[in-house]
Amino acid sequence: MNKTELAKALSGFVIGGITANVVKQIIRNNTDPEAVADKAAVLIASFVLGAIAADATKAWTDRQIDELIVTWKKLASKEQHTTV
Repeated sequence: MNKTELAKALSGFVIGGITANVVKQIIRNNTDPEAVADKAAVLIASFVLGAIAADATKAWTDRQIDELIVTWKKLASKEQHTTV
């Protein structure tokens, strides 16, 4: 695993977990299920929506890391070719 893959995995884990937790808390704070079936539906919905949001934020973060690496390589390349 190279440094880029490690950065993506670590950031995806952290950001995905945080995002899933936020979605779960939003759903929990805005619902008041009374029946067992309703409680199960809220639990399942919070898990699924949390996973969807986590995947989306991970994809966004991966793109940002890729863009940062491209920019870094361009700047490093320019520094090597620049003479004072």
